Amino acid sequence: MDDLKKLSETWVKSRAYDPAIQRQLWDRAALDYRELKIPDPKENAFLRHMRTALPLDASLRTLDVGCGSGIYSMALAPYVQEAVGIDISPNMIRYAKERSRALGLSNTAFHCLDWSEADVEQLGFSDGFDIVFAHMTPAVDDYQTFDKLNRCSRKLCMVEKPARRRDRIQDGAFAQIGLRPCNAQDQGGILQAFSYLWYHGYCPQLSYQEDEWESEKTVEDMTAWCTDRARLQRKLTAAEEAAIARFVEGQAKDGMVLEVTKTTRVTILWRVELAHNGKNPNTERWNF
Repeated sequence: MDDLKKLSETWVKSRAYDPAIQRQLWDRAALDYRELKIPDPKENAFLRHMRTALPLDASLRTLDVGCGSGIYSMALAPYVQEAVGIDISPNMIRYAKERSRALGLSNTAFHCLDWSEADVEQLGFSDGFDIVFAHMTPAVDDYQTFDKLNRCSRKLCMVEKPARRRDRIQDGAFAQIGLRPCNAQDQGGILQAFSYLWYHGYCPQLSYQEDEWESEKTVEDMTAWCTDRARLQRKLTAAEEAAIARFVEGQAKDGMVLEVTKTTRVTILWRVELAHNGKNPNTERWNF
């Protein structure tokens, strides 16, 4: 218990965290996520792990925390009773609802809310879902948000986050103002999530996937992205914001900036149902 208490006191959000900045950042990015391909549960690595640990059927309710444009909930909808997604960005949720309706999915529900401020008991989420997951989202990045995710599940939980991450443009922009890359916090989240589960008696299953992708933005959008990401870590001076803008503009070609991201995706999976059934998570195993 002392270990958990210490973890709860040290695994906290930055003092500079501002939900308004987070909402603005993802609202700006939402258009890039609007038409993303909906993953195939039989081919997507994250969903394959999920299906192996708990076969999908029409009795299950799923919750996607930090769902973005909702593509993972839409992927699950044909196989489950209800697929619920939540996100801080109104634009992301609007696009998720529009696309879900266009696809004729009647068993999806998308809600705009800040997970860090959500009262899961009041919402009726506590112990309310069979599968709860957070896929590549900053919505679950401290003790409080991770604990709530765990409390909402009655069977299975999954989290996938980037570690050892490098963003060519964003890292360069941060270096202009003496700010460390976001990788330090992302990787810390993995280590601390594992500690939370270990101290609770679970033996979480981990898997890894090397990944690289490119994304292109206008100078204005890339500057806003890097600036907002930096402002989530600490307050910036006008001179620091100007330094970020100059760096980004210097990376532009024909008015566009190409970001290259390299990362190791880390997936953590654990079975909440073991604790609910009074079993010792340390004695239970399954195979991927």
